[in-house]
Amino acid sequence: MNIEALMKIASRGGLEGPVQISSSKLAKDLNTSQQTASRRLVELEQEKLITREMRTKGQTVHITSKGKEVLGGMFYELSSVFGKEPTSFTICGVITSGMGEGEYYMNMDEYANQFETNLGFRPFPGTLNLDLEGKDDILSRQRLSELPGIAIEGFKKEGRTFGSVKCFKAEIEKEKGAVVVPARTHHSNDTLEIISPHKIRKSLDVNDGDRVCVKVRIGQ
Repeated sequence: MNIEALMKIASRGGLEGPVQISSSKLAKDLNTSQQTASRRLVELEQEKLITREMRTKGQTVHITSKGKEVLGGMFYELSSVFGKEPTSFTICGVITSGMGEGEYYMNMDEYANQFETNLGFRPFPGTLNLDLEGKDDILSRQRLSELPGIAIEGFKKEGRTFGSVKCFKAEIEKEKGAVVVPARTHHSNDTLEIISPHKIRKSLDVNDGDRVCVKVRIGQ
């Protein structure tokens, strides 16, 4: 896996969206030949870590969700190796409307009772979703997938299986809450799901398009 090349693409903005980068530019970044750099781009695309598109002004490259997960996992591992794993970190994003699934799940006693026991509050029936745009925010969200968190067990009900969830205590501006990371979700690492004992939109007077920051606590 061409991690070094992937990191160089990320440093040029490839985490946030398509970035124009030629094989000659990448070769200079990697201190290697243009032929080698071109080969690495092909391999990254084959590994589904990047997508490429030819445009009139040249080639654009974008790191995929799989590529973001690879970089996020490496970031967490290196932080642990060097003994600098923080006890908390901040993730910022823009409020967006979800699909209404949060209200359905938070209304289920099998989930809500566990949240109350483990977090000290019964969640408002619904989640607040944030779109993450900054590469540091996306990497931080990926780190949550690598950390154990507070376990919420899955269960079976009426012939259907409901998956497990892990969560992390958090503060959303001045509000107490938690970030939830479902084991099975249609969201990628550029979305953050938040629960709270209150309706955050009302308590903070925020709406779609507003930017908020969440302080996530690591550990209990």
